[in-house]
Amino acid sequence: MVQTSLFFYGTLRHPKILKRVIRNNGAHLQLCSALLLEYTRHKVKGEDYPGIAPYSASRKLLSCDLEEVERTVRGTLVTGLTAQDVAYLDFFEGNARCPF
Repeated sequence: MVQTSLFFYGTLRHPKILKRVIRNNGAHLQLCSALLLEYTRHKVKGEDYPGIAPYSASRKLLSCDLEEVERTVRGTLVTGLTAQDVAYLDFFEGNARCPF
C-alpha cells in the first residue's frame, strides 16, 4: 500500500482536526514537529487560511531581508497517509494544496 507524507502548517497541524478531515482515528499515522527552512508564511489576501512561499520570492515582494526565524515555517510532518486520507485532504483543501 502506498503511503504519503505531507507537511502541514495551518489548522491541519492539530491532530483532532486532521482526524476529522480524514474521517478516521489516525492510528496509522506518525506526526512530528517539523521546520520548513527558507520559506515564509503569509496571510492569503481575501482568505482565512495562510500560505507559504519560498523566502527568495518573499524577499522580492517585501523588498527587504528577514531574520532567520522569519525564514522558517513551523509545522507538522505527517507520515503514513493513505490514498483515501489524501483524497479527503484534497477535498478539504480544494485546489489550494501544492505538493513540493
